[in-house]
Amino acid sequence: MAGVGVLAWKAYQNYQTGSQAQGQPAAAQQGQPLDQLQGADQERRGLEILQAMIMAARADGHIDANERALLTREIEQLGADDELHAWIQTQFDAPLDASALAAMADSPQAAREIYLVSVVMVDEQNPMERAWLDQLASALTLDAGLAAELEQQVLAPR
Repeated sequence: MAGVGVLAWKAYQNYQTGSQAQGQPAAAQQGQPLDQLQGADQERRGLEILQAMIMAARADGHIDANERALLTREIEQLGADDELHAWIQTQFDAPLDASALAAMADSPQAAREIYLVSVVMVDEQNPMERAWLDQLASALTLDAGLAAELEQQVLAPR
C-alpha cells in the first residue's frame, strides 16, 4: 500500500479545490500521511491500515484470491512475526465494526487512508462491499464528496 498517504492527501486536496469547502481544518490539523510517520506512530497506523484491509476483504463474507494477495503483500511488508500473526487471526475472527475501526483514526488523514485502502480491497459492484464502504464512510464522518474523490483516486488509471 505504498503511497496510500500520498493518494489520500491528493484526494483531499482535489476535494478542497473542487468543493471550495469552508471551515476545513488547516493542513497541520489534518494529520501526517502514513509514509511521513516514524516509529510507534507508523506501526500503529500500519496496523490500522491492515485492519481496514482485512475488514473490507471480509465485508462480503469471503476473501477472494486478489484480496488474499493484497493482504499477504501487506503482511510481508510489516515483517510478520508470531505476535503479528496472532493479531491478524484475531482480526479475521472479529466482527465487522465500522465504528470501532473509525474510532482508531487519530486524524482526518488517518480516516482518509483507512477509507482509501478499504476501497482498494473491495469490488465496487458487490452490494455487500458497497454497503461496507458506505457504513465506513459514515463512521469516519467523511463527506460524500470526499469519499467519492478517494474512490476516484483508486479507480483512476495511473
